[in-house]
Formats: sequence, structure tokens, C-alpha cells
Amino acid sequence: MSLEQPPPGHRASDHDRERAASVVQEAHSDGRLDFEELDERLTQIYAAKTQLELRTATADLLPVPHGSPAELTIRAKHSAQKREGAWHVPERITALPEHSSVKLDFTDAIVHLREIHVEARPKHSSIVMIVPAGWSVDIDDVDMVGSSATNKTGSPSSGGVRLRITGEARYSSITVRHPRKRHWWWPWYRK
Repeated sequence: MSLEQPPPGHRASDHDRERAASVVQEAHSDGRLDFEELDERLTQIYAAKTQLELRTATADLLPVPHGSPAELTIRAKHSAQKREGAWHVPERITALPEHSSVKLDFTDAIVHLREIHVEARPKHSSIVMIVPAGWSVDIDDVDMVGSSATNKTGSPSSGGVRLRITGEARYSSITVRHPRKRHWWWPWYRK
């Protein structure tokens, strides 16, 4: 069982707390937690008001899925590629779009690592990466040829995930940003 990585500022529901509690109870039944730690974590979970607090209580207990690849390569020619929802993020991602668009949405992704390396090599393309608040983003090692690289994220928090982007952009754009805020008056919400 895994606990997906929701946006940090959202309030936790009873269902979210029950899901986090089942992760902690599964860790206790596996022998990863003793009774004292189980009691401490369950108290922390049922007192949690935000989903970030739930993630903090279960961060070291999430099992790494068996058979998940250590690397993901995304190739696109005259098309669009997306990774969004609850997808497992590998340690290394290579994006090779040509006359295409690639969107990597990490807000609901299942992340087990403290550092993720993205090698971006777009040609006449765009790459958009959407990250949760608190992530640190290093986009300075991208070689630019008639291109732009934009980091629209805020200041990182300690203990957050580090996203390191390298590669070479040719007549392309690379953008890293947080999810857009949802407004009650705009029914066509898109991240």
C-alpha cells in the first residue's frame, strides 16, 4: 500500500488519515515499527490537519515498488507526452522531444527519492515540470541554444526533494512551476 504525494497545503480528510494509518499499521505488522513507534505515529496521523503532516508521518515507511525502473526515457516526435497522476518517479528521467511537448507533473506522483535527475534534450519543443511546494530546483546546468529555461518555483524547504535538470535545449523552452491555483469561478481548471 502506498500513500500518494498530494499538494502540501491541502487539508487532510478522514479517508486520507485512514490510508496513512493503514501504511503505519502495515509497517508495524512487517516489524519495521515497534508498539511505541506505532502509537506515536498513529497519534500524529489522527492529529494531522494537512496532507503534508500525513506525508511527514509516513515518509520513511512507503515501500519501494518491486520492478520499478531506475530510469525513464520519454521520446516524442510531433506529439505530446504526459506523466501525471500517481506515477512512480524513477531516479533518472531522460526527455527527448522533437517538435513536441512533454509535461511531467510531480504533484500527485509517488516519489521515494530525495533527488531526481532530469536530462532534458528538447529540439523545437517545450518541457513543463510541475512540482509541489518545498522542492528545490536546479536548472542552471542546461545548455541553451536559442531557448529559454524558467524556474517559477518558490524557496525550497529543508528535507524536500531536489530536482536537478541538465541537458541541452535547442530552440525550445523548459519551465518548472508549481500547480496553478484553482478558482471557484473558473470551471476549466488545468494544472
